[in-house]
Amino acid sequence: MKRFGIALAALMASAISAEAQQSPTGAGVSSEPTTTFVEAGRLLADPSNGVVQRDKTLVIRGNQVVEVRDGFVGDASQGKIVDLRQAFVLPGLIDSHVHLTSQQNPNGRLEQVTLSDADKAMVGARYARRTLMAGFTTVADLGASNEAIFALRNAVKTGDVPGPRIIAAGSSVSIHGGHGDINGYREDVMHLLSSESICSGPEDCMRAVRTQVRAGADIIKITATGGVLSNTAAGLNQQFSDPELTAIVESAHRMGRQVTAHAHGVDGINAFLRAGGDSIEHGTY
Repeated sequence: MKRFGIALAALMASAISAEAQQSPTGAGVSSEPTTTFVEAGRLLADPSNGVVQRDKTLVIRGNQVVEVRDGFVGDASQGKIVDLRQAFVLPGLIDSHVHLTSQQNPNGRLEQVTLSDADKAMVGARYARRTLMAGFTTVADLGASNEAIFALRNAVKTGDVPGPRIIAAGSSVSIHGGHGDINGYREDVMHLLSSESICSGPEDCMRAVRTQVRAGADIIKITATGGVLSNTAAGLNQQFSDPELTAIVESAHRMGRQVTAHAHGVDGINAFLRAGGDSIEHGTY
């Protein structure tokens, strides 16, 4: 792993964290951003053209790469030098579908009722750091408890927790009893665990979208079809009615949010696209 450019992602995150935590008014603390020189043996600066350059020095001020210089020309008198002369350096990667606050495991169903939102945020902090160290500097988290993922997103943004920039959906908008709702527990347990983002009917689904926006969602995630991990025998086809899908997309767009849909069955995919949806997750029809 050390021979690849993931080191740059971790370096950038450290720089961002340091800048965020630096006091602008503290005595003896400079307001100037820190400078770091990354000496790269091989550099893919622009993935769009695929050109790999050799023996370059990146100049990073604060959290931005401001210059690429020829040769290994880091200046220790002006900043920190990071030696990646034997490494391949590239821009941070993007993962457009993650769930940082949980992971599939044999105790997953038990953890639904034993872990608090605070516990899940701590789990998310662990996976956020691992994700960053794997070279990902931006992720879209498309399904988690609002309190856990929004707190984690904000902590990364302020530099309190190392991790990639998080575009967070929070709780998925889903139908009662469908994929995305709580299934397979006693009725009283399901009532306690069910989210405010569960809805039935166009008006109620507009409410669910607005509730998610109010809670802090950057993007709206819906479950347009059933799912393979649901504890309900509902198949993989369309869940929401066409009017419900239209209500969700239109209300989200009016509030400046895009909508992405978990969607397996082709009927649910096409219905979501007809409603004006923005992105499809999975698409395994």
